[in-house]
Amino acid sequence: MILTTYDKDLYEKTLKEDAREEGFKEGFKEGFKEGFKKGLDEARALNKYLLKAKRYSDLERVAKDIEYQKKLLKELGIE
Repeated sequence: MILTTYDKDLYEKTLKEDAREEGFKEGFKEGFKEGFKKGLDEARALNKYLLKAKRYSDLERVAKDIEYQKKLLKELGIE
């Protein structure tokens, strides 16, 4: 026969830690989804603007240069 000791405080602490970890993971996942969607929306808006303005060289450059993309997003008020 195995004798075990029940520690209520340890049990509750473990439950809280597990819930906190689960909440963190869920929050991170949702935040990632929202951030990804926002990034896609901004990229689409920038691409649409550049195509409409026939700024093809800028369109090509933003596909390769993230800093230039950020600059144009800010400059055009898209972000």
